[in-house]
Order: sequence, then C-alpha cells, then structure tokens
Amino acid sequence: MSCGHFLAQGLVSNHEAHAHEGRKDGCDSAFTVDASRITFGQSCLDEVGDRARALGMKRVALFTDARVKNIATFGSVTRSLEKAGCDVVIYDECQIEPDDASFEKAIRFAAENKPDGYVSFGGGSVIDTCKAANLYATHPAEFLDYVNAPIGRGRLVPGPLMPHIACPTTSGTGSEVTGIAIFDLLAIHAKTGIASPLLGPTEALVDPACTFTLPSEVVAASGFDVLSHALESFTARPFTSRIAPTRETPRPMSQGA
Repeated sequence: MSCGHFLAQGLVSNHEAHAHEGRKDGCDSAFTVDASRITFGQSCLDEVGDRARALGMKRVALFTDARVKNIATFGSVTRSLEKAGCDVVIYDECQIEPDDASFEKAIRFAAENKPDGYVSFGGGSVIDTCKAANLYATHPAEFLDYVNAPIGRGRLVPGPLMPHIACPTTSGTGSEVTGIAIFDLLAIHAKTGIASPLLGPTEALVDPACTFTLPSEVVAASGFDVLSHALESFTARPFTSRIAPTRETPRPMSQGA
C-alpha cells in the first residue's frame, strides 16, 4: 500500500485517543457531513436540461422570484429544460425571507401541478422555498409536522423526495448543499426551519456568471453570510459534548465544531 494507509492508521489512533479524552460520558463520538453534488463553472446552467432528464424529470417545477425571473440566465435555464423535452411550470412568487404563509402558497402550487422534479433558480430564499414545496407535495402532512422541535413536531421525513437541481444566483447562501429550509413563523414572530438530509438538493449547478450583475448590497450581504457561518464553527460546542442520539440516523444537521 503506497498511499499512506499504514501511516494513517497510526494518526487515526492518536486522534481517536484525544477525542475520547475530551468526550463526556453519554456524548457523541462522531459527526456526519451531508452535501449535494456540485458542478461549478461559467455557463454550466446550460447543462440543467440534460441533468434534469438524467434524473428522470419530465414535468419540472421551476422556482424563482419575480425579480430574478427577469435576468438573462433565467432564460438560459428555461431554454435548456425545454430543449431537453421537459414540460416546465414556473413558480415566480417565492418571497425574500420566506414565512410560513409563503411556504404554504408554494406547497399548494406544487401539489396542484404534480411535478416529478424541481429546479430552483435564485438565492437562499428561493432554494429553501423549493425544498419545502418538494417535501410537502411528496409527503403531505400538517405544516408544523416537519418543523423543528420545540416550535414544530420535528417529525422525520419518511422517505426520498423528488429530484431537485439548485441553481444559486448569489455567492453566500450555501442552501444548494444543505438539507435545511429556513422561514419565519408569523404566529410567534420567530425564525425557525425544517431540517433533514433528505431535504437537500440532489445536485447544484453553480454558475459564477449569475453574480456578475448582482447589486453591491447583495454582494456585501452574501460576504457577511459566509463570514457568519465561518464564525459559527469557532463558537459552536464540540460535537463530543453533544448527547449521543439513541440511533445514529437522527443526528442533527448542525452538529457543532
């Protein structure tokens, strides 16, 4: 073995020893990393139709918002899907900083149109709205059933969702690679969310051309978004101080440093 496996075994053993030293009784000893498949590069959005068909999509729900719908790259996405033979139904009413009312409106659209796949084109709000629509249209339930406890019931997502290709248009959301959908619950004026590895997009197409015409305020906000998430890694408690789950599959999406 020439790739260092023997050396790695020794390093892992030392690392495990230190991890066990810092782990409290009854706490977790491992963490999980979930991420979507990513394609990055200028003009990669032209591939969305071929990728949608490869995932078995024939009737595609294309999620965006009223403003992003007017940029040139949105037309590229639509044309690519149609060229691939996909029947495209467009939902352009995604709300910036979504709330439960805007999520439920999107869910009704998905339930009525019955797509067999989803494409989201926009920032984190659009991608999160698409995730929620996919979830509730695929596995119908009362709205609070899947919402994180203690605000919601924290019910586990019962199975796979329809395929979802996320096409982010900003550079700071990260929503294209997470299984988390964030929204405001109007009744209690609180920001909460839905989290499950099954909620994450199937894959993401990240085309930097989408950022070329971003307003400076959005560029700045995206940068602070990235910085905030990076700082969280330094302020989070170590995963070895979190109580171990009774089963490994319900391990939380955010697991500490």
